[in-house]
Amino acid sequence: MIAPLSLEQLQQRFGGELINGSVDFAAVCTDTRKLDADALFVALRGESFDAHDFLGEVDGKVLGVVTEKAMENASVPQWLVADTTVALGQIGLLCREQFDGPVIGITGSCGKTTVKEMLAAIFGQRHKVCVTRGNLNNHFGVPMTLFSLASEHQVLIVEMGASGPNEIGYLCGIARPQITAVNNVMPAHVEGFGSVDGIATAKGQIYTSLQNGGIAVLNADDNYADYWRAGMPDGVRTLEVGLGHQWAVHADNVALDARGCPSFDLVIEGVSHPVQLQVLGEHNVHNALVAAGCAFAAGIPVPEIAEGLSAMAGVGGRMQVFTGKSGASVIDDSYNANPGSVTAAIELLAQRDGKKILVLGDMAELGPEADQSHRDMGRLALERGIDQLFTLGTLSAAATIEFAAGHRHKQRNFSERDALIRALEPELDGSTTVLVKGSRSARMELVVQALTNGNQ
Repeated sequence: MIAPLSLEQLQQRFGGELINGSVDFAAVCTDTRKLDADALFVALRGESFDAHDFLGEVDGKVLGVVTEKAMENASVPQWLVADTTVALGQIGLLCREQFDGPVIGITGSCGKTTVKEMLAAIFGQRHKVCVTRGNLNNHFGVPMTLFSLASEHQVLIVEMGASGPNEIGYLCGIARPQITAVNNVMPAHVEGFGSVDGIATAKGQIYTSLQNGGIAVLNADDNYADYWRAGMPDGVRTLEVGLGHQWAVHADNVALDARGCPSFDLVIEGVSHPVQLQVLGEHNVHNALVAAGCAFAAGIPVPEIAEGLSAMAGVGGRMQVFTGKSGASVIDDSYNANPGSVTAAIELLAQRDGKKILVLGDMAELGPEADQSHRDMGRLALERGIDQLFTLGTLSAAATIEFAAGHRHKQRNFSERDALIRALEPELDGSTTVLVKGSRSARMELVVQALTNGNQ
């Protein structure tokens, strides 16, 4: 935190009740297994946990407690509230109000973590950056990012994720970004939003939450660009990015090197500078353009933007290449999956030389479109010349059916990870590339570990 807060400040601003007086704090913890004597403890509830069940372990081990249930016979100061998750966000808001530097908010169906890391690489050349760590991008994670703000920070970059309506608006109310971008909209977490249109509306809250003077960085190539333009608040400036020359931020002369990493000329308002990305896949050009737009909106010169993009290394579990068993190349894209990101993965794999094997785990949270979406991925893999498809899980079985259409390929769908690995290993050699992809619930990183002997 930039400066300590107190329970009294929180109670006066947001209501609730103080028990055993107030206390000043400059840190927050939420895990009873990692208590901090110098921190405020917030007793959170989740779908599968309730920290209130362990409050008996907290008294005397933290500075104070935020709770929905008063702790009887306890001496520790308590802020009694109706909802501790809301209270966590309120603490985060007070931390945000202590910060007066530029705040950039990023959301989207896929690639938002890559955009965030690209921005961190750009700003990190000359600025002290506070940035979302890992994937802490929800109603628990965004406040944690705000708690980590310190006096030396000059820029705040916040990744925002959502699995249902109104979540992005809520997070924007806490983080209050002045520059925002939706990286893209694709079928991801459809169950929570009801439809892809619902996703676009929910993600678009990162624009409609902007205040007068804010800057909306718009992916002009996205299918929902016109929809977002039409709903942009008054007093918000729009900066459009895309592959077309008509956009203020665009890319010229896109090419892939021998590794599959794209290079291009970054053009911003007529100023051009070369970029050589260190991440795989042509889809990362769009990610880079969104990051470049956000950085330019914050006043970073084009040469500095290009240098930062060129220096950014890969993100764990996203298109990273390792040497696997028998000399095979293993592309670890296991962090998560939806139809858009699997499409990008297939396109990347199709460009590799030698034998090409796609290993696909179930794509989760696609609702009634799940079966068709998996079939589409199997058909696309077949059309793009992928040599073999191995799948893990009940949903991805639909992909193997399409891939094996006309008995051209053997159906290789597995219900057990170990069985998949055993069947896959004999197919590996020095001329083979294996790309591993799947939703978090599929735990496809374990397949990567097995194929590379854990040497990622």
